[in-house]
Amino acid sequence: MLWTTRNYVHVDRVACPWLIRRFVDINAQFVFLPREEIMEFVEKTGAIPFDTAGTGVELDHYEENGVKYCTFDAICKKYNLSEDKALAEVQKIVRAADTSGGLERVPMAWLLEVVASGMPLLCNSDHEALEKEFPVYDALYTFFQREIIYEQYKDEISAFKSRGERRAFIKKKIKELPSKLL
Repeated sequence: MLWTTRNYVHVDRVACPWLIRRFVDINAQFVFLPREEIMEFVEKTGAIPFDTAGTGVELDHYEENGVKYCTFDAICKKYNLSEDKALAEVQKIVRAADTSGGLERVPMAWLLEVVASGMPLLCNSDHEALEKEFPVYDALYTFFQREIIYEQYKDEISAFKSRGERRAFIKKKIKELPSKLL
């Protein structure tokens, strides 16, 4: 499918393509446009718009019961991705990094802000920024999967004598976790 959002990517406009490619549409193609060109492009192509900064599309920031949510949240909600515990942790960090006041509440959100601020300065296009930033999100997601495994198998993991044994066990158990990862 074809997806479109605003150009000059930052946290949510990198996190959402990562989420879409990993959990919704493995063959997703992304087009980055100035905000004012998005709706015309959608009408001509049928592309799915997201994070369009208030143009009224379904997949955008929203507020519910006084809580501000980002586009990443909207996508998780629409595609029923909230059951994945590791992804839910990534979701909290993305929301904190992309909504006002979140960086102070969730220290890990600074990681995404630093990467989103610095990486585009090393790239020549939004697509290149995605390519270079996706591994950060892969690592963050896997980190939280690892945390789940550590919690469930603490005694077994502590019995291993080497880091290699622990990693092999954790990798095996990660594959057994419930996930909608494509």
